[in-house]
Amino acid sequence: MEVVKYLNYNDRCKLGICSKKDYETVKSTPLDVHSISIGNDRYVDFANVTVTVNLRDDYSLDNEVKLIFSQLGEDTQVRWYEDYLKIHQEDDSYPRPERFSDSYKERLRNRIMVLKSCNYKEEAVRFAEKWMEKCNFGLKKIYVGMKNYPIDKSQIKSLPKCKYVQFGADDIETFCWWLQKLPNQMENIQLVRLKDTDEVYTIPTDVLNAPQIMQTVAFDFWCRADFSDEQFLNLKANDFSFHCVNITDEGIRNYIEKWANGNGVPGFKRALLWTNEARDFDEMISGLECRQWDGDFANEEPDFCTFINKSFEPGRSAQIFSKVDPYESITLSVSHECVDIYKTGHKMEENGRTYTEYSLPW
Repeated sequence: MEVVKYLNYNDRCKLGICSKKDYETVKSTPLDVHSISIGNDRYVDFANVTVTVNLRDDYSLDNEVKLIFSQLGEDTQVRWYEDYLKIHQEDDSYPRPERFSDSYKERLRNRIMVLKSCNYKEEAVRFAEKWMEKCNFGLKKIYVGMKNYPIDKSQIKSLPKCKYVQFGADDIETFCWWLQKLPNQMENIQLVRLKDTDEVYTIPTDVLNAPQIMQTVAFDFWCRADFSDEQFLNLKANDFSFHCVNITDEGIRNYIEKWANGNGVPGFKRALLWTNEARDFDEMISGLECRQWDGDFANEEPDFCTFINKSFEPGRSAQIFSKVDPYESITLSVSHECVDIYKTGHKMEENGRTYTEYSLPW
């Protein structure tokens, strides 16, 4: 069994047909699945749910299973993604469709499967969750970008090893359902807007209190998030963005001051707070050691300031310096739609000289 764990999927399949004993050994040994993606594929020109299973983190086609599920009357049609591209996508990777021989086209048609009397979305999810079962739901990443995920029929109890998730949830109930399946300590949580969904919902304060959110290393929410000032100050993430609802200018100043005093999140990179409210820039920098960009700082660092102004069109900006190490600093930029906080001032040493280099934390 220990040896089987390290075999790739093709070799496992070959071993499984050698004998009944080998078959049982392969069947009882969890498969290593790195990530699974479930969602509409924009390169497919009909309504679909495409499922991608990556067995390794190198995303090689040799370690990938990718199928397209679509509705065909009352049935579900299943085809290999690669076959679809060969016929429909005209690029340098494949010959143009008219160059395929009739026999080759027939082979591709024969690879299309039809599942009788079933819904394509449910079949796609069933297929994806079967792969999750093969690894005891121990995949590292999951991407879900489909409306109306059939959670009432799902076999997922928990995703104990998952560290990175991207959800296209169309309601707060579905998001909460997924959140409960995740371990407390996450690396990245992405909540995105579904392409065909106009509604923008608000994540309530009590939901945001979940350890999966408060303790994650990074997150991006493409919706409103009702963080309180206290929750905002206690976030463990060093890279995040969301549309804020109730965070005050004082709360933002306290967050920046916490960093300046050396008590901020280790390795802080970026905080983007999208907002429709008028913001008081002077309140945010009150009592902080800073240099506003409309003074000498812009003259001393013209390339950096010009790059930021052209890239993000900020309103008022200031460089706020660490009280622990004055060579370290962050940039606060406030526009009509966003409060940007970036770690941009980095301490550098070269030939015995100490200086600050300014750059964005890409």
